[in-house]
Amino acid sequence: MDKYGLGPNGATILASDLMVNYIRDLRNEIEEYNPDWVLVDTAGQLELFSFRETGPLIASSLGLGAVQKSVSFLFDSNFVLRPNGFISTLLLAASVQFRFRHIPQINILSKTDLIDEDQVDMIINWSQDFQALEDYTNEREQGLIRELSMLISEVFIQMGSTSELIPCSTKEENSVDILFGSLQRIFNSDESKFY
Repeated sequence: MDKYGLGPNGATILASDLMVNYIRDLRNEIEEYNPDWVLVDTAGQLELFSFRETGPLIASSLGLGAVQKSVSFLFDSNFVLRPNGFISTLLLAASVQFRFRHIPQINILSKTDLIDEDQVDMIINWSQDFQALEDYTNEREQGLIRELSMLISEVFIQMGSTSELIPCSTKEENSVDILFGSLQRIFNSDESKFY
């Protein structure tokens, strides 16, 4: 911020853009550890990483050769309890999947310990059955939000399914196992051989 005379937002954008200059150094540091897995947490503001040119470039450049990669997109469990929150997040997830089209994506329903089991089941069902999402939207939403939600859910019905939504909580031991299993399925499928 001091060096370039920028505010917090401008500095974060510039830092993300400047990261491209250090890809080789980052890759070398990661390789020194010889890890089995590397998790890269990106800036919390989606547009900084996903919707700028540098994000996909960084993601595709961090590994070489047979390195397998996946993008993980988080659905905040409290935000997606209502149909319009779920549909908004689904749109963002689809946008990220489109931007990182050469890297498979896993969608994760995070913080599932903060909602009850019936709510988790309802959200997972919405991700698998867009008609159920549309029906619930029709019952619960009103006005412009209802109309927009119905139109957008209809688009997803026509497109077919998106990436599987995996429930996850740091307080449940089996969550990491389920996530690991999903990654293994992606990495062992024919689809991952193209990435």
